[in-house]
Amino acid sequence: MSNLDPVVQIGDWYYQVIYGQLWPVSAPSKTEQMVRLEPRLHSLLNFFLLHPNTLLAKDVLIEKVWPAEEGTDAAVMRAVGALRKVLGDDVKAPCYIATVSKKGYCWLADINTIPLAELQHFVAENSLVATEHEQAADVKERWPWRFISITAAVVFIVCASLAYVLATFTAAPLVKLPDTISPISALSGQEYWPVMNDLHSHVVYQHKAPDSNHYNLSLQQLADLRVEHLPQQYQQLSEPHWLDAQHIIFRGSSDDGHCQFYRQQVLPHAGMPTALWHCNKVMPQAMVRWNEQWLWLDSATDGNQLQLWLAKPDSVAQKLRSLNVSYRQLEHMVVRDDQLYLLAQETQHNTLLLQVNLPDGELQRLAAFPYTISQFSWWDNTQLLLASAEQELQLYDLKHGSMQSLGPLTRELTQARRYGAQVLATQFLDYTTDILRVTPAKEGYQLSPWHVSNRSERLVAVGQHGTAFISERAGFSQIWLAQGNASTQLSRLNEQQQVQQLLWHNQQLLVLINNRLYQQPLNSPELNLYPEQAANPGRYASCNNQLYWTDLTSDGWTLFTLQQNDVQPVLPGVVDVRCAPGQNLVVQFAADAELGLFTAAGEVQQLPVRIAWREQDAEQWFVDNSGIYWLTADKRNVLAYRWQPGDVQPLALPEAKPMLAIYSAGDGLGYVVRPRPHDTDIVWLQNRR
Repeated sequence: MSNLDPVVQIGDWYYQVIYGQLWPVSAPSKTEQMVRLEPRLHSLLNFFLLHPNTLLAKDVLIEKVWPAEEGTDAAVMRAVGALRKVLGDDVKAPCYIATVSKKGYCWLADINTIPLAELQHFVAENSLVATEHEQAADVKERWPWRFISITAAVVFIVCASLAYVLATFTAAPLVKLPDTISPISALSGQEYWPVMNDLHSHVVYQHKAPDSNHYNLSLQQLADLRVEHLPQQYQQLSEPHWLDAQHIIFRGSSDDGHCQFYRQQVLPHAGMPTALWHCNKVMPQAMVRWNEQWLWLDSATDGNQLQLWLAKPDSVAQKLRSLNVSYRQLEHMVVRDDQLYLLAQETQHNTLLLQVNLPDGELQRLAAFPYTISQFSWWDNTQLLLASAEQELQLYDLKHGSMQSLGPLTRELTQARRYGAQVLATQFLDYTTDILRVTPAKEGYQLSPWHVSNRSERLVAVGQHGTAFISERAGFSQIWLAQGNASTQLSRLNEQQQVQQLLWHNQQLLVLINNRLYQQPLNSPELNLYPEQAANPGRYASCNNQLYWTDLTSDGWTLFTLQQNDVQPVLPGVVDVRCAPGQNLVVQFAADAELGLFTAAGEVQQLPVRIAWREQDAEQWFVDNSGIYWLTADKRNVLAYRWQPGDVQPLALPEAKPMLAIYSAGDGLGYVVRPRPHDTDIVWLQNRR
């Protein structure tokens, strides 16, 4: 056979292929009789089962099962002997593994498929429960003595009380940190949003081939890691969901931007996608199953309102309700019973956890995080698994409001979801960003490296004392100052401090860290908290020696300034502010994508520039004395509206490669931040066995 089912019967054993777990056929539901193979025996048994009734030489086993330069004849003999011992095989009268003298080994036992109904029952009974009961595997039968029962009850009460005290007063879940990352996919290009089926036999995920701007869905079998790429190409794709044992459901958009929900058969063979419901926007993780129906978020036509929709796959979609929100993004949600949990990017810098009682409850604010969280999923019934930008995976306890990190090993992981004792996630491999200097050339511009290292650089602020930027070259993100060809590290931040904006104000370097504004001295690493703080800052700007900022208040977005040590509101509805020539400001309104020029006379003049603040990062446009510059929707080109002659023109950059941010050097485009070519893989995060 060329591949294996997720669970097979071999002789007197049921064998779960993915996890290397064996149960006696006579008692498959008694988890205390489960045997978990060590990694080498797991790989060896899988290879035997993929090549039944085939003579396998020791050299073949060394090449296919052992890492390079680790396999020996003696190692093979020991492993085969250990596997025979686990299976209860007799070397003189073998039922499982036969030894062919001086030639190798041969697998003898039949490999039988388990009927679907029995398989589903088996997986439900054993696959996830087994890992929870590993520590109970060696427990002997209880002694039939009454005092033993009383003692056990007392111990249970004491342990429960201790657990309650620990949970209440330490507010930290006691979870063993994972220590191993094992790749599942090793494709060229990038893979995202992995989801495993209920039988734990297949994973479906997005795939983006090298040098391609389109995505497709790929199906990977976990027994032999065979991959099948579905041929359909999409400009954007959402996280896929398993509709049943054979079909998936997802949201995608074509080159013309048309958004559609699709159902597609993937097992046992791939079929053509069938259109289900129309949508306005492809959201990454905004769809859940609830009460045998599908519930999802979609943006309204004007883009300023969110709608909650409900439908069964074969029925017409119904709008459940509209959500009037002022958040920057609301694109991730999970559900448990009748509680819907959502992640809202309140501003560009922070994230809220919200709750809605279905079907018609109001949005309730549960927690606020002073940094951005890119995705979440369930860890267990009371804890959420959070993937934060530039940070480790974290667990958030809904009951106690406590947080626990899963350790530095998880720093490059995102889109994580727990399956039993393992976590399926997307890993970014060697992801780095560079700051490139932009200078005029005879025809257009030329780009050259500027303080480039082998770690990520980002955020640029040009001032009289030099150019400040953020670099990870010393480990975690730190503030650096470039003066000529020399650069100096200014800060000593830890991994929990996320730098969100840099700016110069009255010859002082200000830095926004975890939603708090600080002054960074140029001769000391000690940060000084700035006297005035916005509750939910959007953007700070220093114009004509005066500090301006936008703040999301209870009345909505508002532009503020500081005059004679007194905070004064300037203009309502403003989500972003930049300095313009003279005494003017360029303002971005929350209700409209068009920018406005706020004059010294207090008037607002409409500008011929549209920047959707919910879609475009604040670091992807700037204003200086020459004009307004911004990235196009595909982030590969820069457009410029120059004050003179007052029209919009593209800049002739030498390469149309993706850019993450652009900055002024004082008179036009001066710096761009670009990611280096990188891959992503789908991986297991787990503990060593």
